Amino acid sequence: MTSTADTKSNTKTRASSGPRGLAKQVIVETAVGLMEEVGEAAFSVRKLGDRVGCDPMAILYHFKNKDGMYRAMADALVAKLSPVGHDLAWQDRLRTHARDHRALALRYPNTFPLLQRFLNTGVADFPHIEMVHCALADAGVSDAEAPAVCLAWYAGVIGLCTAEISGLVRPARQSEVVEMEELPSAEFPVLRKLARSYLAVETENVFEIANELFIEGLGSRAGCRSN
Repeated sequence: MTSTADTKSNTKTRASSGPRGLAKQVIVETAVGLMEEVGEAAFSVRKLGDRVGCDPMAILYHFKNKDGMYRAMADALVAKLSPVGHDLAWQDRLRTHARDHRALALRYPNTFPLLQRFLNTGVADFPHIEMVHCALADAGVSDAEAPAVCLAWYAGVIGLCTAEISGLVRPARQSEVVEMEELPSAEFPVLRKLARSYLAVETENVFEIANELFIEGLGSRAGCRSN
């Protein structure tokens, strides 16, 4: 005989699962796993349906359309980012959050680029955006400029991460260095001189330098305003 507590528990499970007992969280986690296996070019709702054992339309019931599902997948990644304490200096808050993004990108290289498509990914994103805005305010960014600076910061960090996982940020290949060294010396003296230095590029160093430039720029801009 089923108890009242069991009945309530079963009702709650069904209510959160949607058609055919599919839980939204399970679908999203499975979608991220599939994306990491096959990449976006080979990813499809049909393949996801095969993976979770249901009709693709039952999946889209939860998300309205494919973009809605992609946004939920991006939000699932953002939920893996650690909260950053407000007790840290504003510079360290931004550094920590940026480094967490890079670690996430290296862990989920096929799904991470979805973060570029949305102004925010959803519920998981808002606490992080609030933290960034507070850090920018502490850096001296005005309310009038805060949205633009916040977007610039996210575009820089997410763009750097995506550039690394896509292969744009990496050490140069020997063939690429040879190509630079064969350029006319009169027109490209600096590029020829630095060509071999590209062989020793470290991706983490590129990321750190770019973020420090942004942070130093914020500090300098705030300093100019106060003078």
